[in-house]
Amino acid sequence: MSLAAATFPPARARVDRRRKVGLANAVAQGQPLYRVGIISESEIADIRRLANADEGAFDAYRREEDARRREASKARTDLWPDTIQAKQEAFLRRRKDDKAEEERRANIILELDAQQQEEERRQRQAQLALKYLKEDPRGRNVRSLLMLDEAIKDREAQIAFKKEVKRQEAENEKEKQELLRREQGENRLTEEQEKLARRSRNVEEKSSHLQQMLFQIEERKRMKAEKKEMLAEVNRGAEEEKQENQEELMMQKEKLVAVHAYNRSIAKPPLSKHDRLRRRIQQEEGDDAARELQEKKIEAMKRVPMERLKKKQELFENRKEQSWRMFEEDNKAMRHKERTQDVFVQCGTSIIDSMAAREERRKQEALEERRRRQEEFLRVTNGEVEEPPEGVRRAATHRAGFMDDEEARQYQKEMRTHPARVLAEQQAEAAKRREEAELLQHIHRLQAAEKKENERREAEELVEARRRQREAMEKDDEHYRTYVKSQLPSDMDPYLYAKAMKLHC
Repeated sequence: MSLAAATFPPARARVDRRRKVGLANAVAQGQPLYRVGIISESEIADIRRLANADEGAFDAYRREEDARRREASKARTDLWPDTIQAKQEAFLRRRKDDKAEEERRANIILELDAQQQEEERRQRQAQLALKYLKEDPRGRNVRSLLMLDEAIKDREAQIAFKKEVKRQEAENEKEKQELLRREQGENRLTEEQEKLARRSRNVEEKSSHLQQMLFQIEERKRMKAEKKEMLAEVNRGAEEEKQENQEELMMQKEKLVAVHAYNRSIAKPPLSKHDRLRRRIQQEEGDDAARELQEKKIEAMKRVPMERLKKKQELFENRKEQSWRMFEEDNKAMRHKERTQDVFVQCGTSIIDSMAAREERRKQEALEERRRRQEEFLRVTNGEVEEPPEGVRRAATHRAGFMDDEEARQYQKEMRTHPARVLAEQQAEAAKRREEAELLQHIHRLQAAEKKENERREAEELVEARRRQREAMEKDDEHYRTYVKSQLPSDMDPYLYAKAMKLHC
């Protein structure tokens, strides 16, 4: 029995109503297992399938019956206007109609908006075209000519109006003279009275004007006197201020003179060259004394650490001697073999010396090889035959350097045909170069022809472009003449009309 089993008692399973398979609920309820049957899941599935075998047909029958009843109920209640379904369908129809009406109105508004925008766009284009026509440099004198024509017409109208006014004035003058002649006798007394009254009024007006002029003269005199008094007051104030400034300046000068006098009174006499030298000597003596005193202080301060260092040095030397004695005693006891730098120099091998020796050996071997080759060359030149050692056989060569006569004959035959072969190769190379040159010339001719054809086409295209440009300019000029004709009045002066129709002047 384990420790866990001894410590914790086994827990029983709880009853779970959702558990349909297994013996856990029976064990949890405390039922004995011999009263509980045990079957597999496949057996349970077979039992359920047998129990529910007729449910499919019954369900199909129920569905058909429900569908039939629904159809009958629907056929009976379709004409009822106060049912929930009828109200819902009516509501959906109204909602659909309202939505369709809203969409129709929105589409109409969008169409009207699009038409308005299109109309505004056409108006803007027309205004822009009219602006371009007005700002066109070809018709820059049309407006001035229109204004000139209007001015000429206004001038003619003014001249005609003046003539009519003069004619009316002449007629009125004639009528007036006629009336005067008729009423001359009757109105002479009245005219005299009016003349006398007019003269009296003139005299009164002149007297009032004279009084007004006298008043103005007096006012001007008074203003001049006031101005003169004001200027005198200003000049008097300026003189007083100038006098005060001069007095203040004199006071400042007196103060400066007093300050200078005081400074001169308290100033020390300048030192001579001898006095300056004596003062400098005294300062240097004082500096030397201060320096000596400072050095003495420094020496006194250094004395203690120097004595301490000296004692340390003596102690170090004593310990060094003791260590050397101990080392010599230990060395004698161990019989240590002496290894010094002198011994290493005597017995060791220098890397530089070894490299120099190898270089010297290489040069010597190269010299011997060169000497051997030179001797062999001289021997071959003199016709001497080197006797090989016994047992050594060498290949014998032909006098021309071939291995045998057959190889020499083949070489001679090849040399006889070599000039013809070289000539054939040269001719083939020349023919190949000739073909390449002819091909290159043909390519050059094609390129020249293509260039000439391109130039001809460019010239034709340029002529055609100029013709199209000229036609477009003529069409534009004709369109602009139509615009100018629409702007000019029908009763315009012929000379101004002809001048306005000149677009390129």
